[in-house]
Amino acid sequence: MGNAASCTPSLISNGVYKVLYLDGRLQFYTKSIRASEFMLENPKQFVCDSSYLEVGHRIRGLLADEELERRKFYFLLPMDLLYSVLTHEEMICFNYKASKALKHGGFNNLGKIFPVCMFLPSEPKKIEADSDVMNEPEPEPEPVEKYSKQRSWRPALETIDETPPRT
Repeated sequence: MGNAASCTPSLISNGVYKVLYLDGRLQFYTKSIRASEFMLENPKQFVCDSSYLEVGHRIRGLLADEELERRKFYFLLPMDLLYSVLTHEEMICFNYKASKALKHGGFNNLGKIFPVCMFLPSEPKKIEADSDVMNEPEPEPEPVEKYSKQRSWRPALETIDETPPRT
């Protein structure tokens, strides 16, 4: 016979909203919240659903009256990124910060073993990530040499002789 508690879902994982700030803070909310509440508390910033982020596409924000959906991960980003094209470097930075914040600051893992004993937080849980590590510039990748089996194409730059028009 197995452990019956391991088959039941955690109460926290089913009803939490996760919001990551660019400074590395991760906040969990258990009550429904609208994007406008974040934008009022944090002027010149907007809420972005992480599932909408794609390299080469524009960064879309949530409308002010939209409610955040449970079990989703959101970023609070500065307004200058709104509708800008997401670069590969920005996506790497977002992924790094999200994984760092989730690794260092998830809820207590006892909730997965004993979900009945979990206490829901009334206030958002704030997790301060290592700000020194978060603000360090990422090391420059070493240049990679590209080799091609085909000869590269070069235009032929020859002088074109013009003849006078015939009349």
